[in-house]
Amino acid sequence: MTPRRPIRRLLKATGGVAAGASVANALAYVLTVIAARALTPAEFGAFSALLALIIVGNVAALAIQATVAREIARRAETGDTVVSGLVIAGVVGAALLAAAPAVSAFLSLSSAGAAVAAAAAITAMAATGPALGTIQGNERFHALGAAVGGQAALRVAGGLVGLAVSPTAASALAGMAIGVTVAGVGTWLLARPPLKGGVGVRPAFLTTLGAGGLLLGFVVMTNADVVLARHVLTAEDSGFYGAGAIFTKIAFWLPQFVPLMAFPALADPDRRRGAMRLGLVAVAGCGAVLVAVTALFARPAVTVVVGSQYEGLATWVPGFTALGAIFAIAQLLVYAHLAAGDRPTTAVVWIVLVAYIIVVETTATTVLGVLVPALAAATIVCLWGFGRERTSRARPESAPTLM
Repeated sequence: MTPRRPIRRLLKATGGVAAGASVANALAYVLTVIAARALTPAEFGAFSALLALIIVGNVAALAIQATVAREIARRAETGDTVVSGLVIAGVVGAALLAAAPAVSAFLSLSSAGAAVAAAAAITAMAATGPALGTIQGNERFHALGAAVGGQAALRVAGGLVGLAVSPTAASALAGMAIGVTVAGVGTWLLARPPLKGGVGVRPAFLTTLGAGGLLLGFVVMTNADVVLARHVLTAEDSGFYGAGAIFTKIAFWLPQFVPLMAFPALADPDRRRGAMRLGLVAVAGCGAVLVAVTALFARPAVTVVVGSQYEGLATWVPGFTALGAIFAIAQLLVYAHLAAGDRPTTAVVWIVLVAYIIVVETTATTVLGVLVPALAAATIVCLWGFGRERTSRARPESAPTLM
């Protein structure tokens, strides 16, 4: 085989996963925009709050997927890990259903129906985790892109149907839950995860919980700044921060396909260093381009993305974009440590998160007072990640390739 053929395989696979991830992110924005127009302000507020709950609850699915993918990449028996993932999905679902009345009261919902629908959606996504992990671990990247994009399409389609049936948060979320469930069934049929063999359900359960602890800390970290800005800043300044955070999300989500593709290789000592090197080049390169573009064309970028009423944001746009770019690098490093089973990283992420919250709560009075500590927190996680990579005992790979 000539050297060009593995490169072509990599580029084709990258295109499939990138397309799936891009479709998923774009459709999420489409649903939010349509819901903002279809729902009353009160119902949209409930819808937005429960969407945030779903984002946090999706950590269970990510942890299950990552654990299954890692075991498959290591050529281990994964049946017990798959079963433990289903057990976790059931436990999460039962806990959220039990908490639905309390969530409804806390968010001042008109009924518990919307909270129940959100719980069902989270459960369905968690139950899909073993199937997605099987596809990812086997490096079936075209299938992974199709599964990720298909899940997003059915989730949004279900939400739109729900809005058409009844313009309420409960109806939209019920439609989303049905769409995710249908997607989950299709993904399981595509992946056919093993249900026998492994280290035992209990050890697999604990391993998955450990992965969940790391991912939960990182997910909270990447979303905490917007919540804190709303809490510590004036209503106008928090609105400006929320608009700037859109640039952060764009820079963070654009290279999402890189950790998805690199993760199986990161779990393989023979390919880990090469996968990390290629992944960092891709993620850092993407971030550098976005920061440069927003620095050169800040004002028109603000006008196009968030509207002319936020022209005053132009000065800070490169900083918001840089935050997303640094978080994207941190995410690749977090997944690399997850693949290697590096437990200290979990503690470091949570310590940095708590320190960031304390600094903002006690000192922030301006947009920069929230943004600069966030940049510092993301950078600290990256520095820790690079340091751990340098001291890693993983043996060098035979060839620097992700495939």
